[in-house]
Amino acid sequence: RDFGGSRHERINMSAEDPEITLETYDKHQVKVPKSIATRSAIINMMIEDTGDVNEVVPLADKSCTLSIIQRVVKYLQKHAEFEKEQTEDEVVIAFDKEFQDQPDEIIFQTILAANFLDIKNLLELMCKKVADEIKKCKTPDDIRDRFNIRQDYTPEEVEEVKKAHPWIYDKNAK
Repeated sequence: RDFGGSRHERINMSAEDPEITLETYDKHQVKVPKSIATRSAIINMMIEDTGDVNEVVPLADKSCTLSIIQRVVKYLQKHAEFEKEQTEDEVVIAFDKEFQDQPDEIIFQTILAANFLDIKNLLELMCKKVADEIKKCKTPDDIRDRFNIRQDYTPEEVEEVKKAHPWIYDKNAK
């Protein structure tokens, strides 16, 4: 594979599995085996609608950049391999954990792409990562700090919320 800037990427193909060409949001074309691409419900539906596996499938969501689509395809390929080889759960869990271990921006872009492409298991995996990070936080301020979320409320509004819902700000609450 040539990932050094080529506008066309080829991802692990086999002779009996026709290729689907995906066009990323940033206008790169990625060739993916149909059996892998159609693990996305939206891509599967687009192919069924046109009936033509030779037609380029445009991925119009801005989360579907080349780097994110390569990650999504890697995940789909690996899980297809796990299913085919009936891989032990521990191996799958280890792969998923490593796959989740990414900077926030990649996690959120992967969530958006998995949602757009309708890849339920990937969406759930990445959302679980975010949920686990939120669970580590004790207060809304901790969550804002962890995810670099700016405060939308005025100090007066924050005090009003604290009075109405003191349990939210109780650092000892679980």
